[in-house]
Amino acid sequence: MSYKKTAREILATYNRQIRRDMDFWIKYRPSRWGSLLPEKSLKPLIKFIKTNGGKRFVLFLALIFSLLFVGVIPTLNFIWSNIFKLWLILLFIPLIYWLFAITSVYARVIIQVLCKFIRVVFMS
Repeated sequence: MSYKKTAREILATYNRQIRRDMDFWIKYRPSRWGSLLPEKSLKPLIKFIKTNGGKRFVLFLALIFSLLFVGVIPTLNFIWSNIFKLWLILLFIPLIYWLFAITSVYARVIIQVLCKFIRVVFMS
C-alpha cells in the first residue's frame, strides 16, 4: 500500500476543508445573529448601532473579530499543521546543497588522482 498522496488528493483535502470552513461562516454569518437575541434586547441594540458611536464600536469590533478569527487563527492552524513539512524543507535544502558541493569537490580530486595514477602506470 502506498502512502504517497497525489496532487489531486492533496487538493481535494484542502478543498473539503475550505468548503467546511465556508459552510460554517455562511451558517453563522453576522446577519443571522439577530435571531439569537431576545426581541426585547434587539430594539435597544439596533438603536445603539444607529448612533455614531455605535457604528464606530460595531466597525472596530467587526475588524478585530475578522483579524483574529478569520486571519490569525487559521494561519496559525495552517502553520502548526504543516510545521513538520516546513522543517523538513528547511533541513533538506542545505543538506542537498552541501551533499552536491562535497561530492563535486571529492569527485574532482578523485579524478585528478586517477589521471596522475594512470599517467604514472602507463608512462613508465
